[in-house]
Amino acid sequence: MRTKVNEIRSIIEMRLPEGKVVPRHSEKGHFYEVKDFVGAEKTGPIYSSVTGKLQILKDEGLINYKMNRSLDYIFAHFKEFTDANIMEHIDVASRVSQDILMDAGDIGTRIHDLREKIFKEWIKTGVRPLDFVAFIPPEEEDIRTISAIRALERFCKERDYIPVVSELYVYNHKYEIAGALDDIGFIRKIVTEGQDPDCNHGENVMKKKDKFTCLRCGLQYRYELCLLDVKTSNQLKDHYFFQVAMYGWMFSEITKLKPKRHFILKLSKEDGTYKIEDLKKPTKLSMYARHMLKTNEGIQFIKGLRKDNQKIVAPIMQI
Repeated sequence: MRTKVNEIRSIIEMRLPEGKVVPRHSEKGHFYEVKDFVGAEKTGPIYSSVTGKLQILKDEGLINYKMNRSLDYIFAHFKEFTDANIMEHIDVASRVSQDILMDAGDIGTRIHDLREKIFKEWIKTGVRPLDFVAFIPPEEEDIRTISAIRALERFCKERDYIPVVSELYVYNHKYEIAGALDDIGFIRKIVTEGQDPDCNHGENVMKKKDKFTCLRCGLQYRYELCLLDVKTSNQLKDHYFFQVAMYGWMFSEITKLKPKRHFILKLSKEDGTYKIEDLKKPTKLSMYARHMLKTNEGIQFIKGLRKDNQKIVAPIMQI
């Protein structure tokens, strides 16, 4: 497998060399510069992130979540309301969901960064780290972070996952978009279940072409190239699937490599478990996502045409 992993990694590094896509984030959102030549002083085009361009898909669940958290606060504190402090309480109620989401976002970012650190160390050494949790700095220890990292380690062991590249920047000139996909790797796919669940296989495994067979229990499996996207949200939103499908489409357009599987790996922040959500038809999903990008382009075009009509008109003075 190591030879196959190195072969795929070399193809990716040749077609997407480090420095080809450079983050240019600002307070307005995530943006990326795509250079024609790595290291060239001349600047390249700057594209919006995939997520930013797909914001045409509104998340009604998030809107309801914000409203419900505000109502929760009001019901919990309404006995404390007075004429003197009611506006202060309303202000707190309006911000409570934002505070919760910011905290969740901070935890999600820390988990994402730790996953990248673990996988890059694994890629560098060629050996899976013995203890993923050991990568968490003492000052960043949080029960939610520990749970998610344990879930990641469990996934890698149970699914025999092997990372090829981590945090890979991809882009597309036609749609003027870019973004960072989490991981490209290999995952074990069982072809035939073994007859002895206690068999540890070990030296009994024989490889023939791309298939591995345990001569003792009859287990047969192979490794498939996959695109993995890590999420720590409590729920998987619809737009996640469009986002991952677009990453896969851009990756294949550039590298000419076609992952067999595209999936979202949901890491629990509570009990150290994980859930895999496969994209059943990533090609069709990416097609729909590209239609959404064109629709977004049309909406921005209309807004540009209406700029003059959107100016604030001064009220007419009454004489």
